[in-house]
Amino acid sequence: MDLIIENTEEITGKVSPLPSKFQTQYATIIGLLADGESVIHSPLIVDDTRELAKAVEKMGGTTKRSKTKWKIWGNEKEIQPTSQVTDAKKSIMSLSLLSAVSSLTSRIMISTCKAQLRDLPVPSLIKNLLEVGMDIHSVNWDEKPPLVIFESEIEGGEISFDEDGDPRFIPAPLLLTPFAQEEVEIVSYPQKSPRYVDSSLKMLEKSGIEVSKEDKKIKISKGEYEPIEITPSLDMFSTLPYITGALITTSELEIEEIEQSSNLEELKDLLDDLNLEYETDEETLTVNENSNLDSFKIELEQHPGILPFLAVLACKADGKTEIRKAERARKMKSDRIKGIVESLSKLGADIEENEDGITVKGPSKLVGDVVDGCHDPALVSALGVAGLIAEGKTQVKNRAETLRQTYPEFVTLFKELGAEMSYST
Repeated sequence: MDLIIENTEEITGKVSPLPSKFQTQYATIIGLLADGESVIHSPLIVDDTRELAKAVEKMGGTTKRSKTKWKIWGNEKEIQPTSQVTDAKKSIMSLSLLSAVSSLTSRIMISTCKAQLRDLPVPSLIKNLLEVGMDIHSVNWDEKPPLVIFESEIEGGEISFDEDGDPRFIPAPLLLTPFAQEEVEIVSYPQKSPRYVDSSLKMLEKSGIEVSKEDKKIKISKGEYEPIEITPSLDMFSTLPYITGALITTSELEIEEIEQSSNLEELKDLLDDLNLEYETDEETLTVNENSNLDSFKIELEQHPGILPFLAVLACKADGKTEIRKAERARKMKSDRIKGIVESLSKLGADIEENEDGITVKGPSKLVGDVVDGCHDPALVSALGVAGLIAEGKTQVKNRAETLRQTYPEFVTLFKELGAEMSYST
């Protein structure tokens, strides 16, 4: 089914952030490595997390999953895969985590994924896992998946990760550090997007692993994972589609349950950088009616994945918008820079592609058309939002089912807010 959007004058109402996808995935894989019952309360239930849970079962774990609680029974370090192939489907994070734990079995393992991700080189992942002692190789000369993994001994000691590497690929090697022959000291790692490292370390500690962090150095002691019990914090950035929709339709939107989030300040910093009007109390962030959107200049080194939403916002802003340092957006579920430029151009936006970002001249009068979501939930959702201000009907191709990877109730929530949005039949 494709996503169909018609021009919408106003949206209004309340939304809540979704649970953290990363924390749900990381806790699931820790559950496999612990001896006993791990519990994830209120997990994010989307295709990416469901597929990882299925992969954990094929690695010898047991899961029992409901809408409100997941239980995982692991076998400590004794990984017993039912197959020599692990399939991460459409999640690059799952690919990295499954590759790491594959080194704990005596079998030669193949870590693969859907064709969409097999076109993505993962040199940072391979390099980081080699750094901790894994025997891992790509079957391709250009370091694209599938990956071949042999049983590995994690030696420990002093470890240096490339400071310019992709921070998404630090959590996977961190998983293996408690199994090292000696205490691990990490002396360098990427400082951009620190949430991946910080969140990983918190969950290691919650699982009984001793961790210390001082002067940008991290020490992780040897140990065995204890079963983890966790409620993933809410991710404020999961509300960006609705915030963007409210801003471009000059609407007011309330975001509830902000006290349960771990990245509220990061979102507020973003809204401040964009010169947007909002109010907060202890439980709610209210995006006010911003009747005059101004162009902006912003660097997205820490949050490159949100580029599509800011591109849509820039189409309504007055003046020349510059979005830079977002080159990592090219290496996600699609090339998000190329994808959003091609589709917004087709809708009538004055937008140019740069090596590390985009330039947009606004405001633009958008006109509905058929555009390509590139099987990427960020692109599908951003283009769905753009359709709210496009004249006529906008149709987003490459399957609305893509939204199930990240935004399970995208259309339902937008319809509740008053948007003219539906699936094709």
